[in-house]
Amino acid sequence: MDNSTRRMRNTVLLPVTLFSVFLFFFFILNIESIYAQNIENWKTFTDPAKRFILFCAPNLELKGRENFLSSVDVTLGNQNFDRGFKITVTYNDDDKSLLDHVKGLGISPENYLLAVEEQLKPTYQVYNVGTKFLHSENLYGFPTVSNTVDHTNYLGESGRTKNVLAIVNGKGSFLLSYSNSLGAYNGYLPTVNQIIKSIVILK
Repeated sequence: MDNSTRRMRNTVLLPVTLFSVFLFFFFILNIESIYAQNIENWKTFTDPAKRFILFCAPNLELKGRENFLSSVDVTLGNQNFDRGFKITVTYNDDDKSLLDHVKGLGISPENYLLAVEEQLKPTYQVYNVGTKFLHSENLYGFPTVSNTVDHTNYLGESGRTKNVLAIVNGKGSFLLSYSNSLGAYNGYLPTVNQIIKSIVILK
């Protein structure tokens, strides 16, 4: 390759390279602004088993698994918030109950989520599950299905819960549940959606 050809190639490649670098940094900045606002100021939770990472707003308190019998991996809360406020994450990366789903025998994410909610129903006086499922791919690219539940506990306290379920790699179930009072539910929902989008599945 002669010098003139080399100079011509460099003249073409340099703008392309610079443009690619620009797009990369633009993408990173856009992710931060859309998914987690100023994500560098958010708290980071890394699962002790190194299965997932999530970011959460600095005003939330992080509490890991209570003991080896607990199925909830992390709970987010704030003592100054409404009494009913809570966000929980449960990740079973080897969920044996999904074997039929993996084999394609008809267990859909929707039915799996309804089965989980059915198990919780006896702990409430009133438990009305919404049947309109919402679908997205906002949990690290994995498809999710979600719905809401309006409930009243045996103390007469009413609230609403959003359950978001993702099937991970065909063998794991990732469930995030956000609960709040009926009056405060919608106000914190955008932050919950940002937390969901900030989650990174490691395995």
